Amino acid sequence: MRQALLALVLAAPAVASAQTALAPSEVSARADSGATPKAWTVSAAVQYRQQAVVDVDPENERLMVYKLGGSARLFDGAKGFVRFGLLERFVAQPGESGFRLQDAQVGMSYTHHVALGPKQLDLVHDLAVFLPTSRPSLTQHLYAAPQYLLTASVEVLPDLVLSAAPNFRYRFHRYAERSGFGAGMNTQWEAGAHGGLDYTFWKTGSVGDLSLGASGGSTWYRKFDSRDDHDSATSDQGFVQQLYDWEAHVAWQFLPRLGLTVSLEQGGPVLRDGIVNTFFVQRDETELAFTLAGAY
Repeated sequence: MRQALLALVLAAPAVASAQTALAPSEVSARADSGATPKAWTVSAAVQYRQQAVVDVDPENERLMVYKLGGSARLFDGAKGFVRFGLLERFVAQPGESGFRLQDAQVGMSYTHHVALGPKQLDLVHDLAVFLPTSRPSLTQHLYAAPQYLLTASVEVLPDLVLSAAPNFRYRFHRYAERSGFGAGMNTQWEAGAHGGLDYTFWKTGSVGDLSLGASGGSTWYRKFDSRDDHDSATSDQGFVQQLYDWEAHVAWQFLPRLGLTVSLEQGGPVLRDGIVNTFFVQRDETELAFTLAGAY
């Protein structure tokens, strides 16, 4: 199943928007659960991303993401984990590297099951702390950002899995205001909810399993209060902003612990220029991603 492969892909923050707590493709499945009898697990993933529609010079619209993590059994149903991420941009400033660290994660995952008549509801609780290892977090003096993620999934029909994933993250910064002229305020908290469907339509022992899926949801975030008493793009008093996202994917698990996923993803702000203006597909926001992920 796809759930057994994408532990690192699902746990990382979104690439396209620094505000979102989860990427669209993180919703449809959940891996690295404590249910596995193995005492420890090592997971890795590599992802290539680009805009679905590229310019004549597309180098600035392409990105590689590398992820590595490990987990160890703590007690029945629970695992402790560490996760690391690295971004590679194809264009960099003169004298600078195109590689950028993402924030590291340390936390615990707990899995249990609840009977729903003839069905079984699978619940995965993730409590993680994001540590400031990325350049943006270090620049903005982030101390830590604890996050809680609950993933609930149920097989509603044979090979058709329905999932829901609410999450909440709070950011502890040294300063409420971001560094730099006109930079505004740091984000104080984020809360979101996503839902998804995955259907394994082809199972074969020779070339693996093929699945189709889609997911979508929304994330709300609030910045720290500013000393200014007016509303603007960089200063607000208790204004909660909203993001939305969706994705569609096809996943091929060609080995028991190795798989490939191709996804089309779209995300952006709900309010644009002060009005509700969302796009199902937007040229500068819709991305195509290829992800190879495995676990041992």
